[in-house]
Parts: sequence; C-alpha cells; structure tokens
Amino acid sequence: MWQTVVNYLTPVKYPGDDNKSRQAFYVHIIALVFMGAILVTEISLKVIAPQFEINSFDWALIGTFLLILGIWILSRYGYTRAAGTLLISLLWVVVNGSAALGVGIRDDSFLGNFIVLLAAGLLVGWRGALAFSALTIITGFGLAYAEVNQFFQPAEYFTSPYTTLIAIGVVIGIFTGLMAFILSSLEGAIVRTQAGARDLESVNRDLRMARARLEENQAELLVANEQLKRRAERIGGIAAIAKTITVVQEFERLLPVVVEAVSDRFKFEHVGVYLLEDSGQSATLSASSSDEGKQSQLDGSRVRVGSESLIGIVTERGEPRVGHPTENSLHGFEHPEAKSLLALPLKTKELVIGALDIQSAQEAAFTQEDVATLQILADQIAIAIQNARTAEHARGALQQAEIASRQLIGKGWKEIADSADAKGYRYDGIKLEALHEITKPVQSGNGIMVPVRLRGQVIGRLRINPADQTRQLTDDENAMAEATAERVALALESSRLLEEAQNRAQREAFLGELSSKLSTSYQLDSIVRDTVEELGKSLRTTTVTFQLVNPSSHQGRVEAISDETVPENGSKPK
Repeated sequence: MWQTVVNYLTPVKYPGDDNKSRQAFYVHIIALVFMGAILVTEISLKVIAPQFEINSFDWALIGTFLLILGIWILSRYGYTRAAGTLLISLLWVVVNGSAALGVGIRDDSFLGNFIVLLAAGLLVGWRGALAFSALTIITGFGLAYAEVNQFFQPAEYFTSPYTTLIAIGVVIGIFTGLMAFILSSLEGAIVRTQAGARDLESVNRDLRMARARLEENQAELLVANEQLKRRAERIGGIAAIAKTITVVQEFERLLPVVVEAVSDRFKFEHVGVYLLEDSGQSATLSASSSDEGKQSQLDGSRVRVGSESLIGIVTERGEPRVGHPTENSLHGFEHPEAKSLLALPLKTKELVIGALDIQSAQEAAFTQEDVATLQILADQIAIAIQNARTAEHARGALQQAEIASRQLIGKGWKEIADSADAKGYRYDGIKLEALHEITKPVQSGNGIMVPVRLRGQVIGRLRINPADQTRQLTDDENAMAEATAERVALALESSRLLEEAQNRAQREAFLGELSSKLSTSYQLDSIVRDTVEELGKSLRTTTVTFQLVNPSSHQGRVEAISDETVPENGSKPK
C-alpha cells in the first residue's frame, strides 16, 4: 500500500527522452503543489470560519482541485506537453477569474499571476511565459478599465485579516517554493553543467592523449609497414637471386653471376665475394660487380683473417658487421662512392668459407632488419658455392674415373687383340673367313667403315663394301650398321667382363681349396709340397719351385719358370 503511494508520488521517467521526462517532472511537482495549496487553503478557511458551511468559493476550489488532479493523471499517461499547457491555462483562468469575481486587480488572488508566470516558464517555455505575461497585463488593464468606467461593479465583501493573511501566505508560499525549486534546479543544472564540463574536459584530455597515442601508433605502423614492405621486397629479391644461382653449377661462372645479380637487384654500388684460401690465413677477392672491384680483383686483393678490417673480423668470428668508409681503409677494397659498408659471413655447417662484401652509396643504408634479411641471402650464396664446389669435385672424380675406365678398357682389349688368334672375320656373301692380322683401315669409294666404340675407346672396326661397286648404301643400311656397331661393343664388353669374372672366380676357388687343404696339414714338408703341387696344377705350362733359404743371407722368393712344361699328371722335377 505504502509502496503504491510512493510510486504515485514519484515523477514518471521516459528513458531516451530527457525533455519529456523533465516536463513530466515539472507537471508532477506543480500539480502536487497547487493541489496541496488548495487543501491547505480550504482547511485553513474552515478552521477560522465561525461556522462550517460550504459556499460557492469552496465549490470553486474543489472543482479546481479535481481539474488539476485530472491534468496530473493525464501527464502520467505520457501526455506531458498537453498536460503542461492545460495546467497553466487552468491556473491562469482560476487566478484572474477570482480577481474578476472579487475586487478586481486589488484582489489578493491577482497576485497569483506571479506564480502562474513562474510555472509557465517551466511548463511551456519562455515564449509561453511571455505570452501569458502579456495576457495577464492586458487582463489587468481590462479589469482596471472596467472598474473605472463602471462596466461592472466589483463585489464588496468583508474579509477578515486572517483571510487576507491566508491568501497572501499561500501565494507567498507557493511563489517561494517555486522560486526555490527553480533556483535549486538552476543550481543543479549549473553543477551538472560544471561537472559535465569537467568530465568533458577530462574526456577531451583523454581524447587528446588517445589521439597522440594513435598518431604515434600510426607513425609506428607506417614505419612498420615500410619495414615489412622493404623486407618483403628483399625477401622476393633473395628468392629471385636464389632461383638464378641454383641453375649455375660451374664454380667459375657462379661467383660473377652472384655479385651481378645482388648488385642489380638491390642497386648496391659494389658487391664482392671473398673466399678463404686453403691455408685459412687470408681471404681473396674472388668476384666483384663494380669495375673498380674487378681491377682490385686482378691486382690480387686479399685481406688477412682476424685483421681490423670488416672482412677480417667477419671471416674470423663468423658474424655480420656494419661499417663506414675510412681514409686509410683496412677493408680490402672500398668503392670511391661507398658511404655504408656491410660484410656478411659465408658459412656452411657453421664453417666460414668467406664473406659477402656489400657497399652502398646511401648513408646508414643497413639497418638490423636489413642485416638479418641479407644474411639469409649470404647463407643461400654459401650453399650455392659449396654445391658448385661439390659438383666440380664430383665432375673431376667422374672424369678421372672415366679416364681410368677407358685406360683399363684399352689395356684389356689391347691384351685381347694381341693374344687372340683370330683378329676378326670377313664374310663375302659366300664363305666366312678368319682374319689373323690387324690391317690398316682403307676407305672404299662407295663402302662405309663404322668404328666400334666402347666408352670413347675404339675396340674394332666394321667395314661394309657393296659387291656392286656402283651401288651406294642407303640411309637405313648405314643406320643398321651403326646400331650393329653399338650392340657389338656392348656384347664384346659383356663377354670380356664375364671372362674376367670367371677367371676371378677360378682364382678365388683355387685359393679357397688351397687354404682348406693347407689348413689340414701340420707338417712343414707337407705344406711346401702341397703348395707347389696345387699351384703347378693351376698354372699349366709352367714350372713351380719353392725353396727354403737362410733368412740371414738370402731373401725368400717364389720362382715361376715359364720355359719348362709341367706334365699333365702334375709331377714336378726333383
């Protein structure tokens, strides 16, 4: 019950509409004040009256109370603007109507216009207050004019001092309350405005600080974007250079390609490659992109490892270094237009093999980000150099193996050609004839001679001469002869290798049997006898002799005498 009363005595608020909430608050307060004033007036008049009776004035007050109550209820349903206008209009009519029914402008109720005008300023704004002020002045002049010209005769009635005091007191009370309310509202508004101004200043200060931080972050972001863009460009350049140098396998071509690619891609004034010598004490300028660097390379420019120069420090410590040109240069070679120097180690598996020398015409051209990025390039170059060296060594080893293979093949086929009874065969279309001598090649007019090659070695010749001297061999016949020569070479080599394998197998079998037989003998004489007998059986048409000698005066030897023949039964001379 009490909560319901409290809710009714609390102004209605409209979230999101401050003007409507404020007007509803003013209608609520003014309506309650006037309804309270009417109740106080009515009660006071009945207390001082000699007898209790309800006259027309009482009914007017009760009607006014009910109308104000209706306007108050209307405002609580959301019709705040209409309620404010109706309330001010009602109060103005009541005040000026009471004056007209009383003693005119001299009536106490005419003073109520001050209260109405104050309420009008709150409810209908300053324009409405001005309109009601003008209307009140006009009404006052009208009442005075009517009274002077006796258009109506003001009622004359006796009012006691208490009645006048109550009327004036109510007016003063309401006026004072409204003034206090207005002043407190103004002070509250001023306080809120000042607080809002302080909050706004604080917010503005925070905004300024946030803006400053945002500008700083924006500047940092721009710098970071530039760095990322530059790094992306350099990473792309490194990828392109790596793609270029990976296709170069020759070591002599690799270094010039590397320095030219790096210089052209990044617009450096000079790019050079220093490689450690075999002694590891010095690094030699092995490639250069600039003309001055190439001349220095021809002059044999080198830097001692561990010296105070950038190249000396980098080749000793394996760490990148940034420097500036000096008058008395210890760098090895410095381009005349260089203003920034960078030396990067060339390392493979943590082993320093040289240094990459980069020189730029810009001041402070190399940041830490650039050093880290270009070190990736140096690592790629080091890997390419190592791969090129490995490929060069592999090609050299392969070449030596091919030479050795050709020599072995040539030696093997020379022995076969010297020892073979039939050096070849010839077929004339009627009979097959063996050739016992190697003749010099003779090229006939309409015949062909196809060399039989095996790994670069000519091991035979295939001659084809038409029986009809006037006939020329066709292209198909020539192709058939060349294909036959290739097949013959492979077949002959397979046969030779098979024969060597068989001979090797026979030797291994003989040695195995001999070792097995000797392992069962424990007598010195038996071991010597079995050795000579088994070796003589294996090496036919030879004489085998084994003699024991005094180590102090002779050297032990095995003599193989090939001018005597061992009989088939394997007996040996005494």
